[in-house]
This record gives sequence, C-alpha cells and structure tokens, in this order.
Amino acid sequence: MINIVQIGYGYWGTNVARNIMQSRETNMVALSDAAQSRLDAARNVYGSAIPDYTTDYEKYLTDPNVDAFALVIQTEPSFEIAKKILRAGKHLFIEKPMASDTARAEELTRLAHENKVILHTDHIMIFHPIIRYIKKMYDDGALGDLIYFDISRMNLGPIRKDVNAMLDLAVHDLAVIDYISGGKEPYHVEAIGEKHYGSQETLTYLTLKYDGFLAHIKSSWISPIKERRTMIGGTKKMVIFDDMKTMDKLTIFDQGIIETGEEYGPYEFKARSGDITIPYIPQEDALRNSIEHFARCIQEGHESLANGEQGIKVIRILDRARKALIESEK
Repeated sequence: MINIVQIGYGYWGTNVARNIMQSRETNMVALSDAAQSRLDAARNVYGSAIPDYTTDYEKYLTDPNVDAFALVIQTEPSFEIAKKILRAGKHLFIEKPMASDTARAEELTRLAHENKVILHTDHIMIFHPIIRYIKKMYDDGALGDLIYFDISRMNLGPIRKDVNAMLDLAVHDLAVIDYISGGKEPYHVEAIGEKHYGSQETLTYLTLKYDGFLAHIKSSWISPIKERRTMIGGTKKMVIFDDMKTMDKLTIFDQGIIETGEEYGPYEFKARSGDITIPYIPQEDALRNSIEHFARCIQEGHESLANGEQGIKVIRILDRARKALIESEK
C-alpha cells in the first residue's frame, strides 16, 4: 500500500481524496491545505481516518514513511511545490495541466528522472474503460486508419482564474488523442476563443492537423448543458462516446465510404452502411483507475501512461494553441 500526502482540498481535491481513501492500493497519511476552513470540511467527512490535517505539507517531505504526494491545487502555484516534492525523492500525482508551459513541464520531467521517481499527471480520460476499449479497437485494426476526432467538452462553470477553458478542458482530449493514436503530434494548430467573466477565454475552438487525420475540440464554461462527447472517424468503423449517458455510452457504427468502381460516374465514392452496435463495457471510475495506476507504477517500478513525456506533448500543443489565440485577436 502506498502512503500518500494530499495537498489541496478544493473542487477536484475532494474527489481525489475520496478515491485515495476508498482504494485498497493507497493510504492517506495527511491532508494539507492553506485554508483552515477546507481542512475543517475534510475533517467533518473523514474524521480520524486521516491522521493529520495540516497547513504545513513540508514536514512530510523528509518523512521516510511517505511514498508520494497528490498535488491538487491550481496550476500556477503548483509548480514550485511540485519541484520541492520531486527534489525530496517523493513520487508525484499532479493535477492537470501538468504545468503552465512547456519549459516548466520539461523541468518537472527532468527532476523526476534525476530523482528516479514516478511523475503522473491526472489525465483521467486515458484510464476510462471506454477510451481503453476504443484504443484496443484501433490497435487491433477494427477502426482502420484514423480520419478525425470531433470533441465537445462543455459545462456551465466553474470558471477558473489560473487557466482558460482550453487548458482546463481540452487537456483531457489532447491526452486521449495522444493515447489512441500512439503518440502522434500535430503539425498544424489553430485556435480561436472569447473572453467573458474574467481575463481568461471561457470558450475556445481548437483545430489540429495530424499526419493522416484532423481533430476539432470545443471547450466551454458557458454552455447551458453539460456535454462530454467524442466522435472518432476511422476508415473501417466510426464511434461515438457520450460520457453523459448513464448507460450505453459507446456506439459503434460499421459504416464508411467506399469506391464505386465507376471511374467516370457522377459519384466515384458511396456510403457503406452496416451494423450499429452498443458493446457492454463494465463501468469503472476513471479517477480511481488513474490513482491506482499511479500506485502500481510505484510498486512495480515502471513509468506511468500519463508520465512527464505525455504531459510535455500535451502542454506543447497548448502553448502553440495559446499563440494562435493571441494571433486571432489581432
């Protein structure tokens, strides 16, 4: 069992704490937060099950009984704390985005390698059972070649101050595209957005051109509905993953385009229609899977799927997208 100190008990920190507490792979040694009110709220939930509620996480950096830290705070202040944790030789589970820019992501990755510890970014969607199912379809050749990703990730708030909607929401989708495609990176990036209710973009449209396929990602904090929808087109099959459905989240379309064989006909290609299937995929908690994958990486001594290298690739795309946002405003 991995002994963990969690830093941060805000909006997402409550979910991380619950899963650390419920997992058989992890043990919460202490919970730290700068706000006493949040520590009091946590104590009301967990009581003596967590031995220590503290505003001082640094005392655990040299504690030999602590294996790892879960850092679940806003992106900007997390960087300096993350460096302290890695330099102390502790494994690190860090909230996405991994860092505010590529240079910082590279520094954290370098520190993890130098200190021989696991750096795991909370790219929870690559640990979702349906994303893993789609990944297997692609690896087995069932999807064929990738043609496009069309993704919508929208909700009404919460509006963050530290990053825009793209860095908050699209980071999930960029990690998924990286995972399914086997690590491909785009050679062309475009982005436009609008700022409302603060200094950050609350709505963004991100378009990416990869070798062989396109990706379009809509991220919004100002939508009247919550939507988590991913459509992936392949040359053999197409899939729609609707994460807001309570059941039957994945639909597989055995459909596509084929040549007619009519060289000079009005249409050289036609639609091919086949079966529509909804596979049974047992439900799992993606965050729990992410946390337990992190714990197993520590126990077994191997790199995380959501390691520093993947984090760097995601942040590198987002850096290019932010430049495109600035250019679009001129």
